[in-house]
Amino acid sequence: MKREDFLYYGKLALILGIGITAIALIRKASKGSSKKGNGKSIIIGDSQTPYIDNASQKVERLGKEGGEKNLWQGGQNLEWLKTAVSKYPVDTNISNVVINIGTNGGFNPNEDISGLVNEVKKVFPNAKLYAVQGSWGWGGNKNITEQKVRNYYKIFEKNGVKIIEPPIGAIEPHGNKPIYKEIGRNLDSELS
Repeated sequence: MKREDFLYYGKLALILGIGITAIALIRKASKGSSKKGNGKSIIIGDSQTPYIDNASQKVERLGKEGGEKNLWQGGQNLEWLKTAVSKYPVDTNISNVVINIGTNGGFNPNEDISGLVNEVKKVFPNAKLYAVQGSWGWGGNKNITEQKVRNYYKIFEKNGVKIIEPPIGAIEPHGNKPIYKEIGRNLDSELS
């Protein structure tokens, strides 16, 4: 064999070896991404979301600034959240999603709750889903009853979402109210 041929075949073997190694690493990485989430727990929803986030050791917002890209924003209803989730890229590294929505829609049982739950399941396929029950007795929800709120979240439950107790309740919810500490503790014990 000529020296030139030897060098040519040596380079070719090196290139093939690197290529085969790269393919093996890519396959290993893609298998790893199909595993269950890495333990990260997020919360999505409306203006009560930051207070629940602050009260929990295990749940966090995708970002501190409200908006579609972080899947939470004050004054928004279920349809807004469903649309925002539908635009979010699939993330297999999320183990738990806490949904905090309903207050701004007046706990309307005709909202597309199953549509929201289905979108969340598509975008976060490895996540368990939880819902925090909202607040009533103030603003546009002044005449809402606790029973109406509980009936609203039963629809979430029928769609495979675990309901966290207690509800935020019949209070104006903006601020670090004592109820958030209880909800945060209950979330943390549920997600352990």
